[in-house]
Amino acid sequence: MRRLFFISVVASGCLLAEERVELIGTQVDANGSKAHSSGQPIMMYQDKIMNADELFYDQNTSIVEARGNVNLFQAGQYHAISNYTKLNLETDTRHSEPLYMFDQNSSAWMSTTESDSCANVIDLKSGALSGCNSVDPLWKIRFSSANYDTDKQWVNLFNARLYIKDAPVFYLPYFGYPTDTTRRSGLLMPTFGFSSGEGFYYLQPIYIAPQNWWDLELRPQIRTSRGTGMYGDFRFVDSPYSKGSVKIGYFKEQSDYVAKHDLAFNKHYGYNIDYRNSAFLNEWFGLNLKGQSGLYISGGGMSDVDYLNLQHTDQMYNIMANQVLSRVNSYYSDEDNYFGAYVKYYQYLNLASNRQTIQTLPTLQYHRYLENFLGDHLLVNADMSVSNFYRPDGKRAVQSDFNVPLTLQTSLFDDYIDASYTANSSVRMIGFYGNERTDEVGSTYEKGMYAQLDHIFKLSSTLVHPYETVTHVITPEVSYSNAGSRLYSGYYKTYHGSCVAGSTNPACDFYSLNEPSDTLALALNNYLIKDGKQIVADRLSQNFRHDQQGNSYGELQNELEWQVSSAVSYYNQTAFNHDRDRVTKEQNTVRYNGGVVTANLGHYYTDVLFNNVPVYTSYWTADATYQYNPNLKFSTLVAYDYKADLVKWAQVGFLYSTRCLDFGLKYVQTILPIVTNANLNGSISDSYIYVTIILKPLGGSAFIEKLTNN
Repeated sequence: MRRLFFISVVASGCLLAEERVELIGTQVDANGSKAHSSGQPIMMYQDKIMNADELFYDQNTSIVEARGNVNLFQAGQYHAISNYTKLNLETDTRHSEPLYMFDQNSSAWMSTTESDSCANVIDLKSGALSGCNSVDPLWKIRFSSANYDTDKQWVNLFNARLYIKDAPVFYLPYFGYPTDTTRRSGLLMPTFGFSSGEGFYYLQPIYIAPQNWWDLELRPQIRTSRGTGMYGDFRFVDSPYSKGSVKIGYFKEQSDYVAKHDLAFNKHYGYNIDYRNSAFLNEWFGLNLKGQSGLYISGGGMSDVDYLNLQHTDQMYNIMANQVLSRVNSYYSDEDNYFGAYVKYYQYLNLASNRQTIQTLPTLQYHRYLENFLGDHLLVNADMSVSNFYRPDGKRAVQSDFNVPLTLQTSLFDDYIDASYTANSSVRMIGFYGNERTDEVGSTYEKGMYAQLDHIFKLSSTLVHPYETVTHVITPEVSYSNAGSRLYSGYYKTYHGSCVAGSTNPACDFYSLNEPSDTLALALNNYLIKDGKQIVADRLSQNFRHDQQGNSYGELQNELEWQVSSAVSYYNQTAFNHDRDRVTKEQNTVRYNGGVVTANLGHYYTDVLFNNVPVYTSYWTADATYQYNPNLKFSTLVAYDYKADLVKWAQVGFLYSTRCLDFGLKYVQTILPIVTNANLNGSISDSYIYVTIILKPLGGSAFIEKLTNN
């Protein structure tokens, strides 16, 4: 029977004061200050655990020698394997040969012929590292020397050569990387590319994070045949309740490129701000309010759309819209009251100037939350707002709105039917200031008032019937709105009946009243529920209006959500216009998710009147992914404008992903907006290849080659 022996030595010396060196093995021999352990020996000291075929310890010199199949574990941080290791516990130095070390944090390994360490720094001679399996790795980096700081968790490699299998593909005289996810300053993944129109492309992000509450990312870029630029993101968390970011950018075009493409701008610049604070009143003003307050800022400005499109190399990030909306929202809310202040500022990129664009600077709102009286049979709430409509060039206006709905409600026939009556009273007032434009002369800008009182009667019910496998829920609803009294004076009386959709009169820019009408609204909602999950939801609605022009039908609208099976779902939204006897809107989407294959097919269609002229849109989208095996996935996407007979977007590619490597390849065709001297709504068609290589856990790079530049 084998016996386990244990020896505990109290070490002496300044470093080892009162630290215990413990040797455990099936055979332990001690002779004076020296100890020898064999038979699966283990040494434990501070945060180190070592085992080997043989362990030798000299208490006088504080030296531990390990021979044969040496394994050293350091505080769960790394695992080192060698044939021989000499460890000086007093000077905290170590010599190993050869050495194989596995980092627990990054899951990367390093192998070298010889290494020396002092305290937390490990110096390695020529060797290799990889994040792949150590047996025939997909990639590895060979180096002439390296060092690893276990406290800073940072590795430096010198004369680094990247190998894919056994083929050398890249060389760097120096390469450094972290072994953990701690925020720290350094270089991020670069991007290289080439285009026949823009030349060689290089973008190198620089990450600066000196403190844990803010960081800065700078992205200088060069396009040798087009120009140079710099973009930056400043991100911060200034309190437990708030965070934000500021983005700025600038790109300077070369004169030859501007002339060749007739660009309207030779400099592209802009900024974006995003800030959120969920307790700004208490935090900023030292208040102790019991309610909730919030501040939201989002927006920016730019010279033109190329400011956005030059930020990224992946064209999936590019902007297709021609409108930029900046907003500032703030509020305070308690149990009874809500106070809000809002700012909206629009920038239209397809306009030469936005001086005539009406901005909301600001809107002030007060809302009194719903109050119940008479045993929840009487409901009352109120809303008031004041808006300042401003523009640098042209008339401006201040508009006030007051709205007080009063509702009586009850249940009938043993709660089968819910009935309610609402008297909705509202008042709008408007006043004007500022100078008129030339095209506004002759328009009447006098202050005005509008008041209305409407009566709304509503009946609804919720009926539930369980069947053997499903539960059916049906909610019919009918409501009648009576356009009661109306009062027009001043501005609203002058333009009542003449300011309609499509009016070119500048004074109508501020007229947003709808013509009064009696309306009967019918709605029928059906739901099928199985095993606690909704499998069918169908919502049908139809309005009937009666006004001074007579009777008319509103659009018949239906929305359907159908979970056909666990893998297949279908969505439909349809609107039918009775007056035009045609479908004016239809959206269909079929989704399939079978695990291995996912696919979506969608069609969007509209046929609406704009200034009494039909505007027709038909748009198809489709995408699919195929998970060939756990490592390889193929994907494709296409967007087709049927009306223009134009492929707006097409993409096909694959991603090969393993524990240690991501390799992706995409071919993309897209149409991007640009601003030229001849056309504010110009565009270019691009085709390019997007290549991604990620060496896990070190990082990687991306390469783009544009195939066309039309």
